[in-house]
Amino acid sequence: MVEMTVAVEDVGSALPAHLSPSQLSTFEKCELSYWFSSVAGWREPPQLPQIIGSLVHDVLENLMKLPKVERDKAMAWDLLREVGANTISVHQSWLTDGTIGVLKQRSADSLSNYFKLEDPSQVEVLIEDLERPVTAIVKDVKLYGRLDRITRKPLTRISDYKTGKKPAAKYLPESLRQVMLYAAGLKIQGETVHEVELIYLGSADRVVRPTYPNALDRALLDLVNARGNMQVALERKAWVAKTGPLCRYCAFEKVCPARNSDAPTPGSEASNQQLVQLGLEKRVRSNLPQESGLPFDD
Repeated sequence: MVEMTVAVEDVGSALPAHLSPSQLSTFEKCELSYWFSSVAGWREPPQLPQIIGSLVHDVLENLMKLPKVERDKAMAWDLLREVGANTISVHQSWLTDGTIGVLKQRSADSLSNYFKLEDPSQVEVLIEDLERPVTAIVKDVKLYGRLDRITRKPLTRISDYKTGKKPAAKYLPESLRQVMLYAAGLKIQGETVHEVELIYLGSADRVVRPTYPNALDRALLDLVNARGNMQVALERKAWVAKTGPLCRYCAFEKVCPARNSDAPTPGSEASNQQLVQLGLEKRVRSNLPQESGLPFDD
C-alpha cells in the first residue's frame, strides 16, 4: 500500500453530522475516498455485492417480521422471488443477464446457508429490534448506525448478516468492531448487550464474541480518534489516499490523483465533470438541523 496526501478544493461542506461504523471503515481504508463520498457528497454507484447484500437482508428482515410458525423455507423462497423481482426492476438500467444470474444464484445460496445455521421459527425477536437505529454521543462525536437484529433470549445479542464468506482471522476485528460499536452505543443509552454475532451467509459460518469492556472501549476510541483526524484533514483541505489492490473497486479511482497523475484537483469543476461522466450523482445536503438526522437526503 502506498500513501499520498492529496489537496482538495474547499467544497463548503462540514463533516457529516454523525459517524457510522461503515464511514469509519472507509476513512481508515482511504481518507480521500471518505472525502469524496461523505464530505463532497458523491453517491457511489451500486455494486453487485452490495445489491445482493441488500436483497438478502430485506428477505430476512421480512421473514423475521412474520409469526414464528410462518418462518419456513417455502416462505423464504416466496419472499426471495418477490423482493428479488423488485430489486431487479430498480436496478434494471445496468443489470445484464449475466449479473442477474449471479444475483439470483448468490442470493439463493445465502438463504440456503442461513437455514443451515438456524431455524428462524425458533428465533425470538421483536419487530422493533429488526433494522433498529443506534445513536449515541461519545465525547461530542455522534455515533449513528442501523443494526440487523437484536435477540433477547437466553441473553441479549446483536446479530449482523454478512453475505460474503467468513474472512481470515486478521480481517475479523473490523467487522466485529461494527457490532461492538452498536453494543457500546446501546450501553450508553442504558441497554446492556451480552454478545455480538456475525452471520456469514456466503460460507454458513457464524462468529460470536462477548461484549467485554475493553472491546467496547477500544471501538469507541477508534470512533473518537477518527473523527478528530477527519476534522484536521477538513481544515487542512488535504486527505490521505491509500492506494492498493482495493482501488480497482473504488468508484473514485479514475479521478484520484494518487492513481492518475493527470487527475484534476478533487472538488474542482473539472473533477466534478469527470465524476458526472462516470455516472455518479451528487447528493444534496439536508436542510434539517445537524442534530436531527444524517447530513444527506438518504
